[in-house]
Amino acid sequence: MPIYTDPPTSQLIEMLTRPGLALYEGWQDEAGIDGTLWTWTNPATGAAWARGASGAYLRATSAPNANETCRLRSNQRWIAAPSIYGVNTVLRRFNLEFEFRLTNVANIDNTLSLFGLTPAVASDRTTANIIAFTLLADVLQTVTDSGGVETVNTGFGETLTNWNKLKIEIYPLRVVFSLNETIIAVHTTNLPNLPFYLNWFVDTEAGGAATIEPGVIRAWYEDIIR
Repeated sequence: MPIYTDPPTSQLIEMLTRPGLALYEGWQDEAGIDGTLWTWTNPATGAAWARGASGAYLRATSAPNANETCRLRSNQRWIAAPSIYGVNTVLRRFNLEFEFRLTNVANIDNTLSLFGLTPAVASDRTTANIIAFTLLADVLQTVTDSGGVETVNTGFGETLTNWNKLKIEIYPLRVVFSLNETIIAVHTTNLPNLPFYLNWFVDTEAGGAATIEPGVIRAWYEDIIR
């Protein structure tokens, strides 16, 4: 693991004066979801994507009925390249974190649904080259997939019907997954290297409807390793 040391003052000043590339989505626009940032697919008959409040949380939400799908994905791609980041790249780290809640998890198809980074706009859990949180037996699973070969972890003890904060940090040669500020998995194998869309996709089973609620979302690059 790289050892972090404080950069000299001159480097800090230079970093502060550089233009930043970051996303903060707080769902604060009362007019609705911003179509310049997001593209969404509504379920056929269930509740369409909308933004609003749930208690103290501002969030986007959709509720597909049985055997329906919904998707929210970014219009912009983000470079996540753990096997390529290095001394010859400007980017050295990518971060994605988001608040998140699911309802009626038992009605969600675990084989297709995913929440994280995908190489194409229509990707799902079966797609190769993903970095994401998925579901296995209705609990969280972490996945990195390179060319169809996966590294996975599960068994984190979360309650998905509560609000949780999920985070993916992509460093040189490793991807770190966190749940509520606690590291739950570190993947060092099967790491894809691509520009990725931010993607939240739910497919429901025949049992009934389910609800997905992404809250505040942040994504940003860094050019130093911590």
